[in-house]
Amino acid sequence: MATTTQAPLKVRQDTKEKIRYLSALEDATQAEIVDRAVTEYAARHATEIENGIARARSVLASGDVATAAYLLDVPIEDVAAVAGQSTART
Repeated sequence: MATTTQAPLKVRQDTKEKIRYLSALEDATQAEIVDRAVTEYAARHATEIENGIARARSVLASGDVATAAYLLDVPIEDVAAVAGQSTART
């Protein structure tokens, strides 16, 4: 049996109501409903998740400036300028 932990989540009121109704209708806890939903989401979106992992690996392999630019959602040249680095390829 999997161990559980307390993890308060903030959701919209209508989502909270859906979780409450589903748990009552399926005779399951609200935690079980959320767990099932996350498991199903991960299975349905496996390709997108794999693509995100590949993109993250690529960015991390490109160095600190590229990583900062990606996280800040700004051009790498902007971060390089602030960092005092050149983005010119040699």
